[in-house]
Amino acid sequence: MVEAQVRPCHKQAEFIARIQGAMGVTMGPVSCHIVNEPGMAKVMTRSGWSANETTGVVGFQVAQDVYVLDSTPWTVLHELVHRSGINGDRLNRFVAEGLTEAIARELKRSPDEHQPTYPTETTWVQQQLLPLLGLSAVQLGTALAKSSSPPDALAALIQAKKPGVDVNKLRHELRPQAPERPSFNRCGQGVCTRVSVGSASMPTPDSTGWNAGLLLVTAGFLLMVSAPNSR
Repeated sequence: MVEAQVRPCHKQAEFIARIQGAMGVTMGPVSCHIVNEPGMAKVMTRSGWSANETTGVVGFQVAQDVYVLDSTPWTVLHELVHRSGINGDRLNRFVAEGLTEAIARELKRSPDEHQPTYPTETTWVQQQLLPLLGLSAVQLGTALAKSSSPPDALAALIQAKKPGVDVNKLRHELRPQAPERPSFNRCGQGVCTRVSVGSASMPTPDSTGWNAGLLLVTAGFLLMVSAPNSR
């Protein structure tokens, strides 16, 4: 059974205390499961992911359960940030992954605690979203983790900096993954961290800030947020 090796994750207590102290949140119970690759695939497919989507996954979080590949203890900090309330069950997956990764980078204290993942999402958050809002990753994560509706909270923060944006469209684009029906923003229940993030659906930079032909947070939202002269 994949649940057989339930034991504390790498630096679990230390990370939980650090996240709660930095973000002012109470994370509640965390049950850590150390799994091998077949075990990771099994628990993810049980949560609605296809076998294809389990490739390269090193960490997975659903509700209070955190699953960490036995060979990658460095993903624990990222997974526990998800557990604090920054995840695809509460916010658009692209933004949630980029922000989670940015928070983990701000909170890490030694090389064994973190290795970079989600470079495209993280670059967008660090170079576009955070400078627009004038916040650090931890500050933005704190506001969203404490909010009962992270899409509404983030849309309001963006609107305050760019009053001309369509806030209803922002809320729609920032919606979390749909638990009951397929959408561009849903892969299954739970939130995963993968080593390989190459995907045809990831935006790439162009002269306007982001390539409008690729949809993750959608071109309209990406351009609204990142175009230097937009209102």
